[in-house]
Amino acid sequence: MRRVLLTHHTRYPLMAAQDMVKLIYQSEFGGGHLITDEAKSLRRLEAECRGLPMDGGKETFEDIGNELNRFHLNAPGIEDIALTTVNRFFVNTANGNAGTVQDFAEKLAVLRQCCADGTLPYPVDELDAYLSAYKERGYPPVHHSQSYRDAYHPAYRVVDGSYRDFFEVFRRIDALLRQKDRVYVAIDGNSCAGKSTLASLVGDVYESNVFHTDDYFLTPALRTPDRLREVGGNVDYVRFRIEIIGGLESGVAFSYRPYNCRTQEQAEPVRVTQKPVNIIEGSYSMHPALVDLYDLKVFLSIDAGEQSRRILARNGAAMHKRFMTEWVPMENRYFAGMGIREKSDLVYGV
Repeated sequence: MRRVLLTHHTRYPLMAAQDMVKLIYQSEFGGGHLITDEAKSLRRLEAECRGLPMDGGKETFEDIGNELNRFHLNAPGIEDIALTTVNRFFVNTANGNAGTVQDFAEKLAVLRQCCADGTLPYPVDELDAYLSAYKERGYPPVHHSQSYRDAYHPAYRVVDGSYRDFFEVFRRIDALLRQKDRVYVAIDGNSCAGKSTLASLVGDVYESNVFHTDDYFLTPALRTPDRLREVGGNVDYVRFRIEIIGGLESGVAFSYRPYNCRTQEQAEPVRVTQKPVNIIEGSYSMHPALVDLYDLKVFLSIDAGEQSRRILARNGAAMHKRFMTEWVPMENRYFAGMGIREKSDLVYGV
């Protein structure tokens, strides 16, 4: 918190003490309230952006701590992203962020210490009086000072840092949606690199279907020595091509039956309706038998040591051994042998 406070004061030297408190409040509580009416939130966003002049000195995302960012609405280049997408960033962050009064009070104590040691210029006695009255009011949301508004013309939404990390993915999808009724996105990469997490992040922003290649691992009858030696042969790409790719290309509702590796049986049928964004995630999702469908191909990689640590934490020691001696080497042969990373549009990680 100290780093964030000092960075913002250097960047915005006319910040008043209440602007510092607002910064801390947003760092802890995000937007500060749940968004129950998404349409109303979008209308407010559209009204705020109407005629808003661009500020060449602003970056799109600005760190405010706690893995949160201010998304500046007047930063150059944001015209490439749809306001509906920005609004979803904001709504999802507001409805998913839960701060605590205790942590907020501890962050306010950091502000006071910075003033006490002279790192920040606000008189301690004046700050104490402000914070005492502020606490009595129950720590409500804080407005920017008039001096801050006059000098810096703030126009932003508080959003989760994940949207910053994968902003180019959203920018690309928005560009595709301006050209097409339906967009197909593949997310491939190493085990435990975050493929499912990214698919969920994207799926929560758009009206989306999400499909998992994990639902199409080979049934026992197909696990022949020749098939398991085949590069990229660990997934039933034939059935995936017929059921998922064929279903999406049909343009109508369809069903598929995911395979459960634990029970070694196909689960009950899953009903799928056509949606504007369709995400296929998992290792082998960019297999040559499938890849021709996709409009956007994303690859996530991870350091081998960190991958091992995550697999152990997620799957336990017994499964960790199988991953590292059997499945991870098969994935790596597939990535290298078929040039999956090189064929991707966007690559994240090492």
